[in-house]
Amino acid sequence: MRKPVTDIEQIGNRITSTTLTGTAPNAKTKAPLRASDHHMVWITRGGGRANIEGTQQGFGSNTAMFIPAQTLFILDLSPGTTGWHISVPSNLRIPLPQTPFLTNIQKPIQQSMLSKGFGAIQEEFISKKPMRGTALIYATGTLAVQFQRLDISGNRKELDKDTAKRRLMRKFIARLDKRYFTNDTVKDYAAELGVTTTHLTRVCRQTAGKPATRLIQEKALEEAKFLLKETDQKIGSIAHDLGFGTPAYFTRVFSERVGYSPKAYRNLERPKP
Repeated sequence: MRKPVTDIEQIGNRITSTTLTGTAPNAKTKAPLRASDHHMVWITRGGGRANIEGTQQGFGSNTAMFIPAQTLFILDLSPGTTGWHISVPSNLRIPLPQTPFLTNIQKPIQQSMLSKGFGAIQEEFISKKPMRGTALIYATGTLAVQFQRLDISGNRKELDKDTAKRRLMRKFIARLDKRYFTNDTVKDYAAELGVTTTHLTRVCRQTAGKPATRLIQEKALEEAKFLLKETDQKIGSIAHDLGFGTPAYFTRVFSERVGYSPKAYRNLERPKP
């Protein structure tokens, strides 16, 4: 089966920028779907709670947050909360912190610099201009330097200490990132990690709130969404490369989980001529 493309422009196009809006209690980001990516978050107003590998952490306005790859997290945003969320492919070589952190930014000049950095990436992300992927890499690299400086500033909240459960979850996510396009089952992943299927499923539920089977499927569907949006690869070929038995089964699962058929999603997300 064909492995994901690693061309520089394709890697850049995997950077995603999302505006965050807390419109109702328990409004959640889709961060767990991209656990193989690094995440930079900037909360400009409001607040909420972050669930990072099963641990709750509150945050308020002017909070910068970094979540490294292979770390599952969900943001619960309070009503009226606004901000940005950027996901960065783990194979993109830019300077980023090594561990998760949250920090409150009090200096207005730093707040302004972060808002400008996130805003520049968002503008490039929605522009669809030529060399968009390359431009996203440079803009994201500049923002990454700001986060690296925040990481070494000492003004950060340390999260809970590492545990065996968290280490197992990171190993599972790392393997999933390399094997999602195969037909590997939860049993295969558990055997490779040296644990029982029951234990792996239990840890996934405790950490991510969903079973391992769902995480495997969601990873494949996330890749399918990228291929439908950014390439001209045929739908049947995408289904085959991502390990779905038939194009019909792929279409059924995609439609149930995404809310659109693969063809409708491509038509909706691809830029119009």
